[in-house]
Amino acid sequence: MALGTVIVTGATGQVGRRLLSSLQGKCQAVIALVRQPTRLPVTEVIADWPNSARAREAIAQADAVVHLAGNLKPDRGDYISANIKTTEAVVSALSKTQTKRVIFLSYVGASINSPNAYRSTKAQAEAILQASGIPVTIFRCTHIIGSPSQPGPTAASLLSKNGKSVAVLGSGNQNVAPVYLDDVVSAIVAALEQGQDSIFDLAGPECLSMDDLVKLLNRSQAIKLNHIPPFIAKLLPWVVPDLPAALVDVMLADSVGNPQRAIEAFNLELTSLKQVWSNA
Repeated sequence: MALGTVIVTGATGQVGRRLLSSLQGKCQAVIALVRQPTRLPVTEVIADWPNSARAREAIAQADAVVHLAGNLKPDRGDYISANIKTTEAVVSALSKTQTKRVIFLSYVGASINSPNAYRSTKAQAEAILQASGIPVTIFRCTHIIGSPSQPGPTAASLLSKNGKSVAVLGSGNQNVAPVYLDDVVSAIVAALEQGQDSIFDLAGPECLSMDDLVKLLNRSQAIKLNHIPPFIAKLLPWVVPDLPAALVDVMLADSVGNPQRAIEAFNLELTSLKQVWSNA
């Protein structure tokens, strides 16, 4: 059964591009809302969408909205614009008579009271969506990792360049349960098809140390690691302008969750990153 018209914000991101491929043939129409004009395999692309009257019209007429806009490394570290204002732009255009569901990607540990700007603004965006009166499915993801051919920004930052050592923030003992990109996309598609108004953790099936994740992604147990002590790591944003403090804090912390409710609700089979990366 066709899903009707689906809006995807942040369609040029890691999850967005993969989702667009998965939605082909499943929807009557897919409309991508992006910042800059680009070509995508969709029915329509709307650029500068937060300021576009056409985008507001499209959102109001859509059956579902997948809200992916907002990231861990926004321009100028502006998490309010990236996570809150984009969500307010979506909510202001939603139609309570037309929109059947909104799906939102958040992050594990999201909390309005968090001192971390990323976690806090993600939680505020969740609250804005839940107050809209439209059915909302929220996935709080851990680090999202793609395949070796398309690793995504988090994995790419942990890959050795020209055989050099990999910088690891902190001790490397942080616990991480990264989730495979295709599993995130499968969860979104299942939520579009099945509904479920709730917040779900979406984590991978394996819990690793950050050091072990780096070794897995580089496919080498002998990869050289350069551990940056936390007190030094927290000073990096002062000397690296495009490195937000919130990103550093997230990379220093554990990134784990309990995906069991999501598995049961959407009949998910989570993928082993060890199999994906070891067998490539």
